[in-house]
Amino acid sequence: MSQGIILIIVAVALAILVVWIFRSRFGAADHIDTSATAVGAVAEAARNIAEEVVHKFEESHKPAQEAEQRADHGAPAATNRVAAAPAAPPADAPAAGTARTEIGIAPAVGAPDNLRLLKGVGPKLAALLTQLGITRFDQIASWTEADIATVDAHLGTFKGRIVRDNWVEQASYLARGDTAGFEAKFGRLDSPGNN
Repeated sequence: MSQGIILIIVAVALAILVVWIFRSRFGAADHIDTSATAVGAVAEAARNIAEEVVHKFEESHKPAQEAEQRADHGAPAATNRVAAAPAAPPADAPAAGTARTEIGIAPAVGAPDNLRLLKGVGPKLAALLTQLGITRFDQIASWTEADIATVDAHLGTFKGRIVRDNWVEQASYLARGDTAGFEAKFGRLDSPGNN
């Protein structure tokens, strides 16, 4: 895990260096914006980069760690890493309009979407949303203010991101497949930190 910490430090330093170079090249070096919004945006960008680096590091080392664990326990190596399909709802589940997730919002219906396409959603936040039963763009796009408050209460350190990053509007574009509209308003889908 010490390598992960080193990678986080390197990612933060790299983000600071990129911001400094960008500002010096485009003449903004004589004025440094210290407003809470600018500082928060830089901190959020650095956090997203650090999450991405840690996620990629953990993913790249996961097969080796699993092999070591199997070797320690004498278990055969797995050759197929297919994710388990979600369980079907029980026969006595409430009707579609009345069903609620464990936290009290409408459940997702259908295959999960890549929530990391939403601006501001990194690997850790995407994993948290999945744990909360939030897996689809159309699900997020249909949230009411009460749903937003309910979900926000479960986001811990990510609290406030739903409104600040405008997830409902982003998700509405993505749910209806309007990539051009999304990119016109929020930027390219394939930008770093969103794939």
